[in-house]
Amino acid sequence: MIKKNNLPTYVNELEEKVVDLSLQLKSYSNELISVKESYNKTIGKLIHNLKNPVGVIFSFSEMMLEDIEDYSIEKLKSHIEIIKNSSKFSIELLNTVAKLSQIKSSNYTLNLKEINYTNLVNDVISEFKDTAEKKNCIIKIKFPEKPVFLTVDEAEISVVIRNILNNAFRYSGKNTTIEITIIEKDNTIETIITDEGIGISEENLPNVLNEFFVVNTYSEDKKKCIGLGLAIASKISTHHKGKISITSVIDKGSSFKISIPKR
Repeated sequence: MIKKNNLPTYVNELEEKVVDLSLQLKSYSNELISVKESYNKTIGKLIHNLKNPVGVIFSFSEMMLEDIEDYSIEKLKSHIEIIKNSSKFSIELLNTVAKLSQIKSSNYTLNLKEINYTNLVNDVISEFKDTAEKKNCIIKIKFPEKPVFLTVDEAEISVVIRNILNNAFRYSGKNTTIEITIIEKDNTIETIITDEGIGISEENLPNVLNEFFVVNTYSEDKKKCIGLGLAIASKISTHHKGKISITSVIDKGSSFKISIPKR
């Protein structure tokens, strides 16, 4: 039972708790609105980017069914190739959006273990050998003499390296050099990927890691960019308590630095 002389103190404490709960409720409400807006934006962008390839698949399938008897082998191959490429883009887009949703989920966790980080970067680089050969690009590597070990989620950090390398090749012309450097510091491991591509303007630089931000809709090889690869790389780095920083000069190239702390 509350004594009368303690009543004002009790009322004041109760009022403070009500105010605190009200502020918490407002904060959660704003967070929920933000999540809903982000979700709606993602769905809207997904629909927008799927309309064209799905429309292409439907149109060419319809043409083939209507005129199949008059199709030459060459024309058939050409139209099937168009359908295949549109289907491939659609699948890749869906997989990318699914990956983004996974990373943004509250259930997202990292499977951390100590790995030979040098080997991991080398493995990802090897995936781009065919791309480098087609564009006659030189891959230049600068690694420490001794292996570098780092505690990370191997699969997720591979996505970070892969997405940034893919971006480097995507916007680099033929006969250019892409350099990958690993630097071991006291508390962090830095991986620097430098290209000689089209570069990024000072105005656009702060937005490059944002979801769906696109400087150039189409890359050097005419492939459409939707602006999620670097955003995913940035979010994975953040989950590792790391960060990605960028420097760039228009028409001279860009340099992406991935800094991951040692654990």
